[in-house]
Amino acid sequence: MSQLLYLIRHGYSLHNELFKTMGVQAFRIPEVIDSPLIEEGKQQAEELSKVIHEKEIDLVLVSPLVRTLETANIIFKDINIPIKCIEMIREYPMGEDTCNQRKDKNELVKLYPHIDFSEIKEDKDIYWKPERESIENLEKRIDLVKEYIKQLDYKKIAIVSHNSFMGQFKDKYISYTENGDEELKHCYPYLLTL
Repeated sequence: MSQLLYLIRHGYSLHNELFKTMGVQAFRIPEVIDSPLIEEGKQQAEELSKVIHEKEIDLVLVSPLVRTLETANIIFKDINIPIKCIEMIREYPMGEDTCNQRKDKNELVKLYPHIDFSEIKEDKDIYWKPERESIENLEKRIDLVKEYIKQLDYKKIAIVSHNSFMGQFKDKYISYTENGDEELKHCYPYLLTL
């Protein structure tokens, strides 16, 4: 069975805004641990929520970082479909960048009670490390996610994730603004068949 994936990057977040003045250092400061959406990101998610209904999505998979959880919460607030939180679709790197360090699971469950966190096994973030994750580890994560998705009995799946993860997932290429690349758009559904 082929599956249609809608890859959706989270809305514009605090670390994205700080990047304009601080560069990559904006991703590594304590103030952006588990970086939230800013107002612009919330508006982007609201805009996508107006048209996503027509896609008839069966399942939403979401990263456990606040910016993706907020995005999924806004986009799918009026649609009665399951939303599952999956650890392995987090941003790359899972390490070094503090914006990619998640809150404790217990706190996330309280903030987003309608999202299924049963796939997250550890309360504390055991994956984020002070050192940068390797691209080889990211590839292993992507392979695990693809195998996980293939075993699901859903045909249309939205994945609310992050620029670097999604770029490597769909194109085997990560676009970085600091390299002159155009990053994936916030709250835009990129289609992929698996």
